[in-house]
Amino acid sequence: MIDAAIVSFAIVATGLLYLYRRRRFCIAAFARRATLGSRSQDDAAFALARTIFSNVKRGQDPPFVTRLLAPLGASPPCVLDREACCSGITRLFIASLDTIGIRSAQITVYRQPGPVGVHCLAQVEIAGARTIIDVDYGVWLKHPNGGPIELRELRAGVTPIIERFVFDKEAPYAGSAKTRPSGYPDGDYYRFDFSQTRTANWTMSALRRVVYRVLNRVTEGRVNYFLLPPVLEWPEVLLALSLYALALMCIAAKTMYAIVVGFALPGP
Repeated sequence: MIDAAIVSFAIVATGLLYLYRRRRFCIAAFARRATLGSRSQDDAAFALARTIFSNVKRGQDPPFVTRLLAPLGASPPCVLDREACCSGITRLFIASLDTIGIRSAQITVYRQPGPVGVHCLAQVEIAGARTIIDVDYGVWLKHPNGGPIELRELRAGVTPIIERFVFDKEAPYAGSAKTRPSGYPDGDYYRFDFSQTRTANWTMSALRRVVYRVLNRVTEGRVNYFLLPPVLEWPEVLLALSLYALALMCIAAKTMYAIVVGFALPGP
């Protein structure tokens, strides 16, 4: 039975990686179309952000395969074809940038009281600098002295200037004719405490809060700066890695059992 489990885990994991490769080609084609004619990485990043802002419907992140796997997040092509909230839209942006050679990673802004994580953005590496872009609301974060601002500066207490980069289009909603312009609405929800910005939302559950307290202490705060590689924005890859890990655990358990039984058997 354990051999069948090992083989099953490995086959499904390999199939998921194949699916990832196929879907990544689709996202690459989308990214190339959106950035056609861009003369620099800066132009390409903002052209892609404008396309996603004005074309992806706002709604709930579509679950990957089943709602039981919802913690893995949405697959980027499903976000593009269906709908998503800020996390899925940012994930699509990051995955798309990766296919055209621009590195980026997701960060989460928090607000008080709490603090509690409430919104996802992307930190994009463009021409040697790091720019924080909110593709969901069509804005980017500017340093008070001019130019871009990065995660470390936000956490150091620098308050950014919010700049719109979409002026002529509005964001659509799923299942509705409703749209909204770029820029943050005037409300308490959007009064972010940028000094609490981190690379993940650690407040979504009690388990996450406990894990964060442990990691924050063990890493002496470095966990707040650990940027995930773009490939881990794909639930196909996350699930495949989990299944490969399960297969290795089964192999290890089988090996240990054989060793224990071998020692227990009487000698000749």
